[in-house]
Amino acid sequence: ILLSKIQMREVYMLGFACICNSLLENGSFRATTIKAMSKLSKDEQLKKLRSIAVDNLFNTAKIIRWCSENQIFLYRMSSELIPLATYYNDWFWWEDEDIKKQCDNIKSSSEECKVRISMHPDQFCVLNSEKDSVVIASVEILKHHNRLSNLTGNKLLVLHIGSTAGGKKKAIERFKSNFNLLEKDIKEKLVLENDDKSFTAMEVLTLCEDIGIPMVLDIHHHNCCNQGEDIHELRSRIISTWHDRKPKMHLSSGKSHPLDRSHADLIALQDYFQAIEFAQTDFDIMLECKKKDLALIELRNKLKAAAELS
Repeated sequence: ILLSKIQMREVYMLGFACICNSLLENGSFRATTIKAMSKLSKDEQLKKLRSIAVDNLFNTAKIIRWCSENQIFLYRMSSELIPLATYYNDWFWWEDEDIKKQCDNIKSSSEECKVRISMHPDQFCVLNSEKDSVVIASVEILKHHNRLSNLTGNKLLVLHIGSTAGGKKKAIERFKSNFNLLEKDIKEKLVLENDDKSFTAMEVLTLCEDIGIPMVLDIHHHNCCNQGEDIHELRSRIISTWHDRKPKMHLSSGKSHPLDRSHADLIALQDYFQAIEFAQTDFDIMLECKKKDLALIELRNKLKAAAELS
C-alpha cells in the first residue's frame, strides 16, 4: 500500500539540478574562463560571452520542456548560465535583446509546462564572511542571480549560512546584519539550507524564523551534521517558514557509505523512503546526485519494480 501511494505522487514531487544528461551533449552547458577570454580582443570577448549565454539559456528552456514531457515538474537552473557575469562590469548582458528573448523563453516555458524552477548560487557566495571583499563579491553574485531570476520568472535562491569563522554565534549575527542590507527583492527570493558539516537543521531553522525567510531541509546533510535532533519534530516549523508556498527539501545519498558527505551517482531507496516519511505530501524534493535526471529516472524505475512486486 505504501509503495502504491508513493508511486502515485512521486512524479509530481521529484526534480533534479542543472544538467540534463538525457538531452545535452556531454551533459553540460557551455563555459569559458578568464584566461581563455584574455587571448581575445574586447569585441571577440563580448561576442563569445553572448554566444555562450544565448546557447545556455536556450538549452535551459529546452530542458524545462523535456521535464514536462517526462512528467518532471521541478528543476533547478544552473548558476553558470551567464558566463563570467560578475567579472565583466561593463557587460550589461540583461540589456541584450537576444539574451532577453531566451530569458522570456525560459519564463514562458516554465509557466506553460508548470515546471517549478529555482537557482542555487555557488560556493563563492558567502554572505557572512569576515572579509569585506568576500561579502561585497557575494552581494554582487546575489544581484546577478536576482536579475536573472526576474527575467526568467524564478522566485527561489537557495543559500547556505556560510562561514563559521569566529564561532557560529558570531557567524549567524554577521549573516543577519548583511542580510538586512540586501535589496528587498533579493530578500524575498532567499531560502536557507542546512549544510553537511557546519550549521544544523535546528540552527538554520531558528535563523530562518528570526529573519522571516523559508528553510530548505537537506535530509542527507542533516544525517551528516546534527546534534541529535528528531527531524520530524521540526517538520511543522519548517513548513511554517514557507507560509502559503510549497515547501522544498533536498535529497542525496552518501557516495561510499550513508554518512559520506560526497554525493553518490544515484539515490538509495532507503534514503528516498526516509525523505518520503518526512515529507508526506507537502514537499517538493530536489535530487542532488551526480547522475541528475538519470538518477531520477532510475529511482522511478526502482519504485515501479518494487510496486509491481508488492
